[in-house]
Amino acid sequence: MLCRSWFILGGSLVLLLGVPAFASAGIRSASTAADQTGRTCASQAATTYRLIKEPQAGYRPIYQFISAARHTLDMTMYSLVDPKATAALSAAAERGVTVRVLLDSSSNGGAGGRATNAPAYKTLRAHGVNVRWSWSGVLWHQKSIVRDGRAVCIMTGNLYAPYYSVLRDFAVVADNAATVAGVEATLQTDFTHNHRPPAKGVVPRGSELIWSPGAQDRLVKLIGTARPGSTLFAEDEQLASPAIEQALVAAAKRGVTANLTMTASSDWQAGFDTLVAGGVHVNLYPANAPLYIQSKGLSVNASPESVQAQRHRHEVRLQGLGPGGCGSARSVA
Repeated sequence: MLCRSWFILGGSLVLLLGVPAFASAGIRSASTAADQTGRTCASQAATTYRLIKEPQAGYRPIYQFISAARHTLDMTMYSLVDPKATAALSAAAERGVTVRVLLDSSSNGGAGGRATNAPAYKTLRAHGVNVRWSWSGVLWHQKSIVRDGRAVCIMTGNLYAPYYSVLRDFAVVADNAATVAGVEATLQTDFTHNHRPPAKGVVPRGSELIWSPGAQDRLVKLIGTARPGSTLFAEDEQLASPAIEQALVAAAKRGVTANLTMTASSDWQAGFDTLVAGGVHVNLYPANAPLYIQSKGLSVNASPESVQAQRHRHEVRLQGLGPGGCGSARSVA
């Protein structure tokens, strides 16, 4: 089954937000730049990016993002099982904010779908939210919130409260006008035409967006930009894309220190074996570890400072934005 998700590019860090990017060529997702400490970064154009790391940050920043809306809120979500998030969306609608929510309705047996999202759907409708089901033929794995047409929150994780404390996830809040416009325009099409497969995502000039289905080739190209002697970090939940596996192996063979962190699973053993044989450093959390790697991220050409910071932390996270500096946009898009 195809997935709907998306990516935003910024600096040398790509967060594969909402998509198991190493698992399928058909995914819709986005990523953005933020520094390794999670603080706000600003480019010369005054665009800001804020990286939120879970489970450390908790989901209060997401609730605050929703509650700050004054005019409009547009959300696409694979799984919505969080009374606080549902309440924040409902409260926004009740105070006059125009709120639209598109929920996954696929029946693949995952964490989304109608059965999972039906309670939130019912509650939102009762409080004046314009909520719709996505087309059921696609796994609508996208997780994004656009606020007032001025800022977007892009997430690797769902709004699924029972699992918050055990999942490694990322969210990025960005105010790049082109990025916001691209997500908003794509949501408009998806929301209006929710009876059909996802249309091609909108990518305004300067938006830093990569849409999926169709992102695999561009991710392979991004991995190909990793320079000999540099460091590459990757995290993902799934690994079933031979093209991306070979790109990581090729990077290792040309002198890139390539690192992949995931939660161990026999489902991806063939991919792990391929990477290890090709010189990629594969770091696996045990299946019963207290932290499960659900995040999707890729960092290429990490700076020496960020690599040193990585070595001195006792948790796995993506580090580094490369020599372009915080907030500088990459040419790969």
